[in-house]
Amino acid sequence: MVTFWLSTDVDDFTAVVSEAARVLRPGGTLVYYGAHPCFTGPHSEDLPDGGRVIHPTYRTSGWHRAAPWWRENGIRRRLGMRHMPLSELLGAFLAAGLVITDVLEPSSDPVPRTLAIRASDIP
Repeated sequence: MVTFWLSTDVDDFTAVVSEAARVLRPGGTLVYYGAHPCFTGPHSEDLPDGGRVIHPTYRTSGWHRAAPWWRENGIRRRLGMRHMPLSELLGAFLAAGLVITDVLEPSSDPVPRTLAIRASDIP
């Protein structure tokens, strides 16, 4: 089972992961691919040189309205986004009884925008 770009758009990501774990076949795998919570979100401001400034709202879980540095016509400025720190994202898999078997930052960007997690119901 695969989830794409989901964590920023649902009210309760932990509940989503728990339900996915519940319906996995024995020995099944759940793959998450989406926003890297450390470097993408309402706390993250892109710089012209490709770097990013991380603002103090990193630890603020929940829905965020537009940050001043979001693109003027971007979807997030119109809709907002839900943010969770990395520990909460990883904790969703553990709370569902899954074993995290792999974590990747699958881009070549110096500061990754995406995170991939593979988890299974067996060690």
